[in-house]
Amino acid sequence: MWYKIFLENLLLEVVIGILPFEREKRQKIRIDGEFVYFKNNEDEFLDYRDLRGFLSGAFMQEFGLLEEALEFFAKEIPKNFPQIKKYRLKVTKLEIFGDCQVALEISQ
Repeated sequence: MWYKIFLENLLLEVVIGILPFEREKRQKIRIDGEFVYFKNNEDEFLDYRDLRGFLSGAFMQEFGLLEEALEFFAKEIPKNFPQIKKYRLKVTKLEIFGDCQVALEISQ
């Protein structure tokens, strides 16, 4: 049976960006994602705690562009979670501007 896990409003303070002030101070981001996986039997499932921990842990490293972070996930999600067949992942900079938020999204 196919399932979809929604991971929404994961808030983190990270170093991401190429502007000088972004390299000096952590900024708030929000991660939202949808992850489609197939479950063959009762003992098999995708532990969303592991998925959350993986996403949070990845931001222990510092990324330059949002694109770099998303490229990292495009490479690492299939390696770490082979049961995920499709996903959508959105990273939003919450405080980059006073009048709007900026987000990038990938889907595989």
